[in-house]
Amino acid sequence: MFIWEAVRAVARHGHQVRVVAMHHPDALNHEIIDGIEIRRPTYWWPVSKEMLRKDVGGLPINWRRYPLARLQMVPFILVHWLAALRCAWGCDVVHAHWTLSAAAAYMGKGIHRRPIVATLQGSDIFQAVKLPLVTPIVRYILRRCDQVTVLSQALKRATAEIGISSDDICIVPNGVDIKNFVPLNQNCRENIILYVGSLIDRKGVNYLIDAFCNVRTQLPDYRLMIIGDGPAAKALKDQSTRLGIADLVDFYGFMPQDDIKFWMQRARLFVLPSVEEGLGVVLLEALACGTPIVASSVGGIVDVVTEDVGCLVPPADVQAFSEAIVQVLRADHWKMMSMRARERAVAYYDWDVIAGKYIAIYSRVVNRC
Repeated sequence: MFIWEAVRAVARHGHQVRVVAMHHPDALNHEIIDGIEIRRPTYWWPVSKEMLRKDVGGLPINWRRYPLARLQMVPFILVHWLAALRCAWGCDVVHAHWTLSAAAAYMGKGIHRRPIVATLQGSDIFQAVKLPLVTPIVRYILRRCDQVTVLSQALKRATAEIGISSDDICIVPNGVDIKNFVPLNQNCRENIILYVGSLIDRKGVNYLIDAFCNVRTQLPDYRLMIIGDGPAAKALKDQSTRLGIADLVDFYGFMPQDDIKFWMQRARLFVLPSVEEGLGVVLLEALACGTPIVASSVGGIVDVVTEDVGCLVPPADVQAFSEAIVQVLRADHWKMMSMRARERAVAYYDWDVIAGKYIAIYSRVVNRC
C-alpha cells in the first residue's frame, strides 16, 4: 500500500509512472488504475501455488516457512527482469523497491541503459542478510545501482555495515495521506490502546499483551485492540487467556484501510512494540490522526517518535512499556501531544513532500548518467 501511495504522489507531480509488482493468485496480470499502468507477471504454474506472498510478514518469512518459495525465487527474478526490461523503454529512471527488484532491474541495465534507484524498506537488510550467501549478493547489487535510498538512520547504518558507502545512501522515509488520515474532535476518543500490524514474532505483540496486563491495574477502563493477522495470532490469543485478560483484549484480524483509520482516530494511544522495524507506516498514520505513540526505540521508529508526540522505550521491556503507556495516557499535556503529532505528520511525512524528494533524486541520477 505504501509503495502505491508513493507512485500516486509522483504521478500527481505530473510524471508518468509504470509499475511492475509481485503477482499473487488473486491479482490481475495487467490493469490501469488512476491512469497508472500496473503489470504483475505470473512466476509459477499453477498460479494457485505461488508462495512468495502467501503469508504476511514479508518475503523472508515465506522463504523460511515454505521450501517451494525458495524454488520460486529464480523464476520470479526472471519474469521480473523481463517485465522491468519491457517497462523501462521510454522511461527515464527505474525505481526498484527492495533489493530483489533492484536485482531484476540491474540484470537488464545493459539493454535498457536506464539509471536505477533502489529503495530499501528494512527486511532486505534486517532479515534477508541473515540468510546464507545473501549478504554478498545484496552488496553486489546495491553497489551497481545509481542511488540507494533507505527509510531511516538505522537502516542507513545497517546498509553501510554490509559494505555500501554511507555517502551513496539517501534517507527518504515513507509517507502518509494527510488528507485521508485526519484527527477528529477530541470527544470522539475512546479508552482504547491500539496496535495495528502483522502478528509475527518481530513485532513484539506478546510484550504489549504482558504490559497491558500491568496497565489494567492502574487504568481498568481501557481496552487493548489488536488489528492484524499472522502466524502468531493463536499464541497471542492463548497468552491473553492465560493472563486472564481475554475479555479486555480484542483481536480484529485484517481490516481494510478505512476501518484502520476509523480506529486510529478514536484510540487514545497507539503502541508499536517491535523488536525490529524499518520505519512503520502505521506510526505515520497514527501521527496524522493526532494519536500519541508509545513504541520501541529500534530501527526507524526512533526517527519518527519524538518526545513531544509520544514515548520511546527499550524493546521487549514489559515494565518500561507499562510505565510509558500509563504516563502518556495520564499526561496533562495529552492534547498538546495530539496536536504536535498531527503537525509532525504534515511537516515531514506528507506523501507530496516525499514524492518531491524522490523526483529530485530522479533528476540528479538522470543528469549524472
